[in-house]
Amino acid sequence: MRASFDLVRRRRRLLLFPAMSTACLAVTAGFWIYEGAWLYAIDSAWFLYVPVVVLGLYSLTVVGIFFNVALAGAAADAIDGSKPSLGDAINVAWLRFGAIATWAAYAVFVSLVLGLVKSVRGLRWAGTAAQIAWNFATIFVVPLIALDGEGASSARKHSFSLAKENWRAESGWLGALRVALIVPMLLFYVDFRVLASGHVHSFAGRALLGAILLAGFGVAVAASVVRQVFAVELYRAAKT
Repeated sequence: MRASFDLVRRRRRLLLFPAMSTACLAVTAGFWIYEGAWLYAIDSAWFLYVPVVVLGLYSLTVVGIFFNVALAGAAADAIDGSKPSLGDAINVAWLRFGAIATWAAYAVFVSLVLGLVKSVRGLRWAGTAAQIAWNFATIFVVPLIALDGEGASSARKHSFSLAKENWRAESGWLGALRVALIVPMLLFYVDFRVLASGHVHSFAGRALLGAILLAGFGVAVAASVVRQVFAVELYRAAKT
């Protein structure tokens, strides 16, 4: 994990991928919010909102996975000592778009099922545990799609096998990353609640809270990149 952090620090261009992903996610979310608002304006039946919600979740998932695949391709180049190219990384994602779209369908289906389980009284903790296990078991899916061109189903099975073999390294370092993020994310959450409550009226106070909020977002972005780089490094180590 330390090597992943050092790599991101040296190759800051990798941070552009979550930035581009965030921009595309905002545009995509805005489109589906507009569609929902239009249905509301014409007083549509409730069941017409279902495909809008499902398609919205699916398209957002596709966008997120697309840029994660591009990031994995760029991370592999950076690990090899090359300067990562945004254009080449995006091309890698386009070439894998079929697998990305299929994996997005898998991910949305599992998320909906786990969300349903967690909504049942008495099963919340079981659903949370299942979600954590799913995240651990599928950490290698994106590297497998990006670097080996595997299909979604094959990548899922292969990832399960690799995660089982490398669960100590994976859980240990990812756990360390989460622990390191506890304090910044707690400050980010408190800052957001204070800012949203409207109790701070001075411009200077709001500016300070806004700066902390922006810094917290930056930390989250950097952590997501470090996690993806770590997944690529762990995958390549496991492969050899």
